[in-house]
Amino acid sequence: MMAAVSAAGQGASVTLLEPNERLGKKLNITGKGRCNVTNNCERDELMQNVPRNGRFLYSVFSRFDGRAAMAFFEELGVPLKTERGNRVFPVSDRAFDVSAALERELRRRKVRIVRDRAVTVELTDGCVSAVWGEKTRYPTHAAILATGGISYPGTGSTGDGYRIAASLGHTIVEPRGSLVPLVSDDPCCGQMQGLALKNVELTVKNQRGKTLFREFGEMLFTHFGVSGPLVLSASAHLRHWEKERYTLSIDLKPALDEKKLDERILRDIAQAPNRDFDKIAAGLVHRSMVDVICRRLEISPGEKANAVTREQRRRLVTLLKHFEIPVTGPRPVAEAIVTTGGVKVDQVQPATMASKLVPGLYFAGEILDVDAYTGGFNLQIAWATGRQAGLSAAEQEEKHMEQVKEERIYSVAVDGPSGAGKSTLAKAVAARRGILYVDTGAIYRTIGYHVFCRGIDPKDREGVIGALPEIRVDMTYSKDGLQHMLLNGKDVTAEIRLPEISMYASDVSAIPEVRAFLLDMQRDLARRRSVIMDGRDIGTVVLPDADVKIYLTAAAEIRALRRMKELEERGTPRPFEEVLQEMKDRDWADTHREIAPLRQAEDAVVLDTSELDFDQSLEAMLELIERSLAER
Repeated sequence: MMAAVSAAGQGASVTLLEPNERLGKKLNITGKGRCNVTNNCERDELMQNVPRNGRFLYSVFSRFDGRAAMAFFEELGVPLKTERGNRVFPVSDRAFDVSAALERELRRRKVRIVRDRAVTVELTDGCVSAVWGEKTRYPTHAAILATGGISYPGTGSTGDGYRIAASLGHTIVEPRGSLVPLVSDDPCCGQMQGLALKNVELTVKNQRGKTLFREFGEMLFTHFGVSGPLVLSASAHLRHWEKERYTLSIDLKPALDEKKLDERILRDIAQAPNRDFDKIAAGLVHRSMVDVICRRLEISPGEKANAVTREQRRRLVTLLKHFEIPVTGPRPVAEAIVTTGGVKVDQVQPATMASKLVPGLYFAGEILDVDAYTGGFNLQIAWATGRQAGLSAAEQEEKHMEQVKEERIYSVAVDGPSGAGKSTLAKAVAARRGILYVDTGAIYRTIGYHVFCRGIDPKDREGVIGALPEIRVDMTYSKDGLQHMLLNGKDVTAEIRLPEISMYASDVSAIPEVRAFLLDMQRDLARRRSVIMDGRDIGTVVLPDADVKIYLTAAAEIRALRRMKELEERGTPRPFEEVLQEMKDRDWADTHREIAPLRQAEDAVVLDTSELDFDQSLEAMLELIERSLAER
């Protein structure tokens, strides 16, 4: 779902194949139905919680970390809350709210949802050309395999993706269960079946005594061994069953050290010295454990409390603080929450999620040989890889469509005085012609936002210059007329409009190296995509070789009247004479700047909109562009 939303958000035509009757079947059972959406942390902490191939996720986590995922879902209308361990849940505690929000976004983005199961990916000349389902064939030049692993097969995770990937030449690392209950041959587990321990500390050690896991929480005894949140978390750390032996040690009284626990036992005995030992034990542990405690200590349940020796008491303290259970292996992978193993990551581009073997093929989620500990990290892998796979696949499809159409890349430069309507008309032209509107001011704001996030003084020239190589700014211009600014792949459209960012943008724009950086970026965009840019020096400095140059103007009085209307709509009206004088002062300042002054390019076409309304101005500009391109 994340991959489909992301691809559609780039304007791609997306078909989502889903064999289940409803979307998000597995998502809806995560977190015991609450959905641990993600973890409220940044990239480095995310990677620390991915024990298998975490470095592979460096790029996607850099672009979309846990906090970015939170912002994404809250923007979709899912309020979130952060609990212990930075675990993030919907405020409603309903996983369905998360899947429903994704489904709404899929439909808003016009994603075609088909009830079908993918069978194979068809190749032509070694590249993706179609996906075959059980029902029909789906032509495409970009396909994303996001079929999950083999855990919880009832939700649709039946290993189809592994089979398809292997048929296309990919190596599949043997899938096994992770976050899975553990098996023990200790008969005490069966004897205590159904007993849930709360507020205990679980420690796991290997045969050499090395501690692999320690955490506080809840666990459960079952007929086969142990389960529950603590055990599931511990299982992710136990990955070498063929050569290692593991032992669980449960601290049943983590709030007391051994000395205080011994004092507690002495106090209990002193209060009832003639009570049977099993009654004393029942005051320390659940009654389901009493017989097990007695057997391990080799004390008769009916032995009187005052007959318990100091050595027996010491052994009782040790047992309560270190109740050990040997485990022999995990339960079957079908019972695991997630699958470890899958498509070998060496065969996947980490920055794009693209297959290194098959052009046009992408992977996302649990099908990859990556998995994490509990705490929302596995879903974060799904969001980050799904998002990147969607963006990359959309770019691949876009490239193909451009090749098919043999559409020539062109650039439109719009210059003119302040208040002429350059930005508004340029955005409308971009939407009508399906090209990219390059908002120079928004780029400066994005650079300023990065400097702000890095904690760099925007007037610190050396500091700002040093941060420039880290910055990758891109933008999308959606069909609903909204432009989205991306900073290193993260949508920062809302953040760059914060009031404090205006100062940062103004300060960094005064640095010559930043202007040169922006100039290179603008020209690079114009080389790669059809664009329209507006400003005072686009046709003269930024894009002197633009295919179309327009000098958009209007009488100062007309521009002042338009400005007055904007101010009235904002609730801040001002006198006409004041606005007109400000407009004339701005014109003089722009034409007398030392750097990139406003002037009409020699080969620009003048479009005077003094006597035209917005719709007329738009049509005139579109006609002018069409005519200029045809002439060239």
